[in-house]
Amino acid sequence: MVNIRLVYFLERGLFLSPSQSGFRKHRSTIDALVRLEAAACEAFARHQHLVCVFFDLEKAYDTTWQYGILQQLHAYGLWGRLSRFFKEFLSGRSFSVRVGTALSASVAEEEGVPRKASSVSHCLQ
Repeated sequence: MVNIRLVYFLERGLFLSPSQSGFRKHRSTIDALVRLEAAACEAFARHQHLVCVFFDLEKAYDTTWQYGILQQLHAYGLWGRLSRFFKEFLSGRSFSVRVGTALSASVAEEEGVPRKASSVSHCLQ
């Protein structure tokens, strides 16, 4: 339910780039590849060069600045219950590590977001 409301808010407010495909309904990597192919064909036809940069954000979920996500949502005009939900969802998280039967002490997680949180994924883009 939270994801549906957030997606509606972001799509309605035109906060997402039209070229963004990740985590969006009816869009996929194929859309980006089609745009790339069209740009390559156009550059070839005009005898021009096409420069492409590809990069992978390693550990993006582990290093995401939580406060930055909250500030961006606030700048978009997201207030009230949904804003408070995200603040509570991202804060106060901790983890521990199990090796065999041994369990480490719990450590506070001050940065990063949960990997399976699809609603947060929209904010990472």
